[in-house]
Amino acid sequence: MSLTVCACVLKTNADAVKTVLASKIASKAKNIVFGTSAEDFSAVKSSGDPTALFVEGPTAHSVIKNMCDDFKNPSRQVKFIYSLTAGVDAYRLHELKQEVEGIPIHNAQTLYSNILAEHVNFAMMYFNRFSWRLNEAKHQKKFEKFNMIPVEGKKVLIYGYGDIGSQCGRLAVGLGMDVTGVRRTVKDPVDQYGVKVVSDGDALLGEADFVVGVLPGTEATKQFFNMSLFKRMKPSAVFINIGRGSTQCEADIIEALNTGVIRAAALDVFEVEPLPESSPLWDPTR
Repeated sequence: MSLTVCACVLKTNADAVKTVLASKIASKAKNIVFGTSAEDFSAVKSSGDPTALFVEGPTAHSVIKNMCDDFKNPSRQVKFIYSLTAGVDAYRLHELKQEVEGIPIHNAQTLYSNILAEHVNFAMMYFNRFSWRLNEAKHQKKFEKFNMIPVEGKKVLIYGYGDIGSQCGRLAVGLGMDVTGVRRTVKDPVDQYGVKVVSDGDALLGEADFVVGVLPGTEATKQFFNMSLFKRMKPSAVFINIGRGSTQCEADIIEALNTGVIRAAALDVFEVEPLPESSPLWDPTR
């Protein structure tokens, strides 16, 4: 069966996705159509051609809803949906139960795990190796001696210990760090990488040198990382978030940084993306 591919992706990623799809599936697909709204795919919907949806970002919600509204027809036009991201909360699938019933949905789980784990461990090294100070010394051609902080023996607390979280833990353990992962269901108290796994990390917050967020965006995790949590961390601790922007309260992060409640933060996600130029997170005062 030759499928028409509808790719609803973020504008910032459109060129990269076009390149990949052109090289991987162009010869097998009947057509590849790009867009960011339901209207962009109206011609495909009218044609009735068997279709595959490639989706990314919040705008995909309306596209899925529109393209999959034939739920009373046993021969569905959309044959499968593929999310370019591991997380699927942006699509609000809980509101589209009829629309997506019976349609296979795949995501990019495990695809980004290693690179995100490298990013988390880079962030930990960044704040313990003072990379900015090295760059400034090079810029000034200044030979300067200063002490660096070893990461070996540092305690890491990872909230959201799924596949991505476990890869973060694996690399941190390899650097000699003491890692604990927090997840709702604990099968083994220690995983294959030597990471301790618990269902509640609150008692460990005050000991952690690095607190890492890998939580999905749900009602239960909304603004989970807030001032109440930051105040239970050590003033020398660093907060790192690669989960969802909705899991953090950015006003509290800014206050925590500016008042010394925590030492630093490395944020890969934000409540509004791209992060507005006016956001104080670009340049906290402290």
